Amino acid sequence: MKTELHGFSIFAALVAVLAIITGAVVTSLERPIAANAANSINPAFEFWHHIAGGVAVVLMLGLAIALRSQFAWIGLAAGIVDAGLGFTGQAFASILHALIAQVFFGCIVAATVTTSARWKRGPVPIEDSWRPSLRSLAIAVPAIILLQTTLGASYRYRALGVLWHILNAMIVLLLILCVAVFLIRQFPEHPTLKPAAVALAVITSIQVMLGFTTFMMLILFPETSLAVVITSVLHVTTGALTFGAALTLSILIRYNIRVPGAAALV
Repeated sequence: MKTELHGFSIFAALVAVLAIITGAVVTSLERPIAANAANSINPAFEFWHHIAGGVAVVLMLGLAIALRSQFAWIGLAAGIVDAGLGFTGQAFASILHALIAQVFFGCIVAATVTTSARWKRGPVPIEDSWRPSLRSLAIAVPAIILLQTTLGASYRYRALGVLWHILNAMIVLLLILCVAVFLIRQFPEHPTLKPAAVALAVITSIQVMLGFTTFMMLILFPETSLAVVITSVLHVTTGALTFGAALTLSILIRYNIRVPGAAALV
């Protein structure tokens, strides 16, 4: 049963990524100086964005019924709320739409992790001797990435300048690299923590490079040019993958690492 649910959750995650990609295209083509050609393309992507988002919510419903876990029901509620926000068209609602979409995607990622064969075999316990504890940082890393998502969406919808997004990106990169390098060096033989830490470090590095590339493209080319749209969509999509990788590592840390008096993640 777990194997079938794992495959089902992977499919749901892929559909959610498709919704994120099409949504990023819609956002890129909604910029104020959009040309007529871009306006004619936008409705098609908007249609497929709504379709992909709707299918992802239905798949999340299936996961919630099958798993009956708290995060699955939270993901379903987030998906329903996010679907409603996607139709408003207001700047604040659009920013909230981007944030809740990450929460929704994160819940699908959590389902994928907790239905895997590796998870079923049980934790490989290790001691947490770091200060602050890795279990605490496991909460901080996804949280600061959600903040970064909010700042990025605020910039796209002209609510904030880009400086806040850039400054927080440096904090995110530093925090993730510190956690990832520590895990890789201290637990090089661990079957799940090391691969998850490496994946997060690589995806985050790619995301930072894409952010810099997007910023340069916005300086060099019109906002709705093909080059800017492509880099913006890649940046938004990789941002979601960064959050997914961070949440995966967070779950695995809290599953495997023990602190005296702390309960295991079940």
